[in-house]
Amino acid sequence: MLPIWVKITVAVLSLAVLVTIWAELSGIIILRKTEDMAVSINAKTILWVGNSDIFVGELPKQLQTVAGAYGFETNYKDLSKHSNRGGSLRGLKESAIGELQSGKYDYVVLLDDPWLIRDNIEEFLGNVRYYCVEARENGVIPVLFNAAWAAANRKPDEARLSVTTEACKQAAFENDIILVNATDAWIYAYQSLPKISLFTRFDPRGPHPSKAGGFLTACVFAAVLFDIHVEDIPKDNLYKGNYAIDIANAAWEFVRSSP
Repeated sequence: MLPIWVKITVAVLSLAVLVTIWAELSGIIILRKTEDMAVSINAKTILWVGNSDIFVGELPKQLQTVAGAYGFETNYKDLSKHSNRGGSLRGLKESAIGELQSGKYDYVVLLDDPWLIRDNIEEFLGNVRYYCVEARENGVIPVLFNAAWAAANRKPDEARLSVTTEACKQAAFENDIILVNATDAWIYAYQSLPKISLFTRFDPRGPHPSKAGGFLTACVFAAVLFDIHVEDIPKDNLYKGNYAIDIANAAWEFVRSSP
């Protein structure tokens, strides 16, 4: 006869597995807010195109909060999906180009599926080029996002990440566009703050940014796009952990020290 606490634990874990399987099969992302487009005339509008490294950790919302605290109002629409649901520059091209042609956006953030980059860098470079042409023809500033998608022992896997980092640097150089290099910012943060945790603790889909990881990346975006050094954590910030200020400072230091 199993103890009652064992039965409860098994039941809870079984329910969690069933919910995860259901979410995977259905493609539904629970409690995901895809847009916040109540636009004021002063707001900078951002279109996010890519995979789950955008919406897990709530990067668009955290950037909106951080930028807003420093006087930069932003609104956004998030088209991103899980990679196996078409979350790539190729998979989202039709819907993204339609949005770009709407005339609603100041920036478009481009994040490709890292596995597709590794498999076919020429296609990646071609897709970035295509998006950049469309963006500029519609008065939108293209921004390339290099995300920390690979982990080893709950830290950035520098060997695997180096492949996509070099590809992103090449694409940014060839197209003369802004590169938000969150990958190297994460590596820098772990070197400076070895006790931080930026990845989700349990994620059957693979490594994803936690709220802390999303906050660090939001601080990098804020520094690159708006020259913001986060020195006070906004009261409504999603991440309020003990390392919040240290993470914000690491993001600023990395951006200021980068070429």
